[in-house]
Amino acid sequence: MVEEISQIIDSENVTVQNIVRFAGPLATTSISTSAKFEVGSPKSVQIKFEEGIIIGTPQLTDSLVIPENVEFLGQKIDLTPFKGLLNSVQDTASSVAKTISSQPPLKFSFSNSNAESWLLTTYLDEELRISREDGGSVFVLIKEGRSLLTA
Repeated sequence: MVEEISQIIDSENVTVQNIVRFAGPLATTSISTSAKFEVGSPKSVQIKFEEGIIIGTPQLTDSLVIPENVEFLGQKIDLTPFKGLLNSVQDTASSVAKTISSQPPLKFSFSNSNAESWLLTTYLDEELRISREDGGSVFVLIKEGRSLLTA
């Protein structure tokens, strides 16, 4: 499941990094891209993607907590007979995650013009912006630490 999507803009080095973090029951990992940008106008920037990291090093999470029972369609199902099996699966998954986490991240480079894009940006206020990509995608971005739900 997607845990977090973020963007880091470094105006001194004219770079932008996009990160998507995924969380599973035993580990979290990420996919990220890095790009250079060039300001075209006060509202537009050209983005040239340079590198992507398909899988960041997985980080192990705490072990699963298996309940004694669950309710399903009005019936209580006792899970204690399955705890040994579930613990075995959890131990195997942890072992695989540890093996993967010892490997360096899988990186790739963008080498063609398809890795370029224009963004038109509209700032609604200091905390909220909308960016429209030349390919038709629309991104709504909220400044870190802010929430649309707070009034």
